[in-house]
Amino acid sequence: MIGSEKRYHFVGIGGAGMSGLASVFLEQGASISGSDLRENREIESLRRAGAAIHLGHAPEHVKAPLDGVIVSSAVGADNVEVRVAKEMEIPVVFRLHALNWILQRYKSIGVAGTHGKTTTSTMIATILQGMRRDPGFLIGAPSSGLGGRARLGRGEWFVAEIDESDGLFVGIRPTIAVVTNVGVDHLTTFGSPSAIEAAFRRYVSEADRVVLDVDRENTRRLAADNPTAFTVGIDSPAELRAARIEYDRFTTSFDLVHNGIPVDRVFLPAPGKHNVRNALCALGAAFLAGIDLSEAARALSRFTLPHRRFQLMEENGVTVVDDYAHLPEEVAATLRAIRTGWPGRRIVAVFQPHRYTRTRDVGAEFGSAFSGADLAVVTGIYPADERPIPHVSSELIVHAIAEKAGIEVHSIPDKEGVFSFLMERIEPGDFIISFGAGDIWTVTEGLSTFLKEGRFRVR
Repeated sequence: MIGSEKRYHFVGIGGAGMSGLASVFLEQGASISGSDLRENREIESLRRAGAAIHLGHAPEHVKAPLDGVIVSSAVGADNVEVRVAKEMEIPVVFRLHALNWILQRYKSIGVAGTHGKTTTSTMIATILQGMRRDPGFLIGAPSSGLGGRARLGRGEWFVAEIDESDGLFVGIRPTIAVVTNVGVDHLTTFGSPSAIEAAFRRYVSEADRVVLDVDRENTRRLAADNPTAFTVGIDSPAELRAARIEYDRFTTSFDLVHNGIPVDRVFLPAPGKHNVRNALCALGAAFLAGIDLSEAARALSRFTLPHRRFQLMEENGVTVVDDYAHLPEEVAATLRAIRTGWPGRRIVAVFQPHRYTRTRDVGAEFGSAFSGADLAVVTGIYPADERPIPHVSSELIVHAIAEKAGIEVHSIPDKEGVFSFLMERIEPGDFIISFGAGDIWTVTEGLSTFLKEGRFRVR
């Protein structure tokens, strides 16, 4: 379906999933055009690879003949380019449906879950690459160890991060389906937690084999419905388990146990118990793909965390890290990882809430999530593509933290104010981490630059 004679136009081409998909289409020889509202690195890279990309959306960007217009879920049905495509009777295809075209040509591993899927997908691709399987992959964030976020590959396997946000993932049919967890998110799409769980149940039902982390109650219910599922876990009975876990800053080690029999000691270049669970999911998928567990464990030792996943910005008397976490469970897990890997440090957490709808739906849950920090700073909401909702602001999260976490918390709406606050409050030995899926990373990047250049000294 995709080849050198095909032409496709991508609406919203600069997004993480869309840009990766477009690059894979280019590798398959298709001619690509696209549009987005603003320039970014992904667009620059695609242009260098031969894509014709416009800034802004306009009807003249959709030029026949086209074999399809690929649309991001962030793009509304009223988009002018989508309307023109429909008027011209050009097929309009959602991103995940286009991804399915690629997966049908390979043995595929699809990684889904409310969180952890980017890291787990990267781990799986790292193992396959280390075993010289030359996998294709399409992941939500680039990794230096993989050389990017997407590649076609010449091997028989393709690893794909499967985004659940628009509900279309239920139509993906991977050879091996991995579910890291099932949490509460994207309620504007699903409507209720039970509907979210039902969607994941449908997703795993389409796969030949399934890997489930059964440390979580929701995934244990999925396992009960899938008696042949390969289960992994730390705290629950599972086929593949981690024991004797040891934490040391950016590295974690554990014994890998398969059906009660010790396999090997795993050295994982990533912190925290949550990343041990991600690693177990990756090792389970590799095992189902025919890779020896000991060899997979050794390959995983060369893993590099994806961009903005616990990314070290600077360590110069003060440790500065940026992280993509934007859900309560993610924040809590990462703070626990800091507590175990860097005991005794004062943790300063800066959080930029992501989306008005998410703040409305799960804002109160952030209160206890920040109990692992010593000091929290909450900025204004990063809206993404959403419009403000009356009476919904980051103050919902500030009040929740003050009430449930019992720590010092400050509401500072703008990033410039956060930067100034941190400049005044930093102490030697602090561990400063920024959380959020928006642009809060610019604060920690600026802070790390000051520390690196010695332009101010910590008190």
